Amino acid sequence: MRRFRFDRTAGLALTITGLVTTAWFVVPGPAVAAGPAAITDPSGDVINRDTNAKLTSPATDIVAATVDSGAQGVVLTFKTQQMGNPATDPNWASPYTFVSWQVDGNGDGKVDDLIRFSADRDTPGGIVGDLTHWSGPGIPAKHCDAQAAFDPTNGYSLTINPTCMGSPASITYRIQLTYDTSPGATKPPLAFDVAPDQGLAGPVPIFVPTAPAAAPPAAGAPAAGAPSAPAGGAPVSAPKATAPAAKPAAKSAATAPAKRPASSAPAVTAPAAPAAGAPTAPRPDLAATGPGMTRALGALAGILLLFGGISLMAPPERRRQPA
Repeated sequence: MRRFRFDRTAGLALTITGLVTTAWFVVPGPAVAAGPAAITDPSGDVINRDTNAKLTSPATDIVAATVDSGAQGVVLTFKTQQMGNPATDPNWASPYTFVSWQVDGNGDGKVDDLIRFSADRDTPGGIVGDLTHWSGPGIPAKHCDAQAAFDPTNGYSLTINPTCMGSPASITYRIQLTYDTSPGATKPPLAFDVAPDQGLAGPVPIFVPTAPAAAPPAAGAPAAGAPSAPAGGAPVSAPKATAPAAKPAAKSAATAPAKRPASSAPAVTAPAAPAAGAPTAPRPDLAATGPGMTRALGALAGILLLFGGISLMAPPERRRQPA
């Protein structure tokens, strides 16, 4: 009797485990809803950064922000009620006027990237952007330049190589603008606005297409560049080898990285963004190693546990007594 009770208890535990495991892998979990690529922020929410009192500053009042991604990289933009060109606006020339994006690239609620946008303090008439990325504890921060721009219609923008951000699949973010309302004053009133007002916007998927791999030649077709056989089947001599082209003496000025503002941390040159094109097709030998196969194996394990638990809970057959 005790053994039967033990088997029934163990069987019940296995049955419950099997049910939970099967449901975990068979029933799809809640999908992470992609947040809007564009967000809006209410007007009239600018404050004095030092006192938190409300402040009227249309040039500081963020009204919209967007995130886009593609072959060009990750593009962050925002607009204010009243926009001025950072390259010529004296308020933007102040060292107290700057924008920062705080980005979470792995969903842990912590800032992984701090991205800044400001007028170029070293070269008047320029706009600069830079990014600091933290990969994890004990890993030195990575610094990259970002391409900054301003357009009276589209607003302020930064274009970033996604590899500088750790190539995230999606991001959540917020944007902050600090604006010097009185340049030259000893203690100027600093206007401040943040979007969104609470928490982070997103998650926003990040997609950067890669160039497709070259297709192999069809069976029986000559490889690219190979000489074709003439009519009559006469052999064709192999082409003579040519000397490789000499390496250029130096890189052209167009490929040199743009100058970034002085910083105590060394700058890291970001690799070029991948070329535009369709996503690379998955390798055939990896086709069965994705989430679908994982769910199938997990569901099978859950079913086996379920049947094992049911078999343990069944009462043992009574032995026939001899006549």
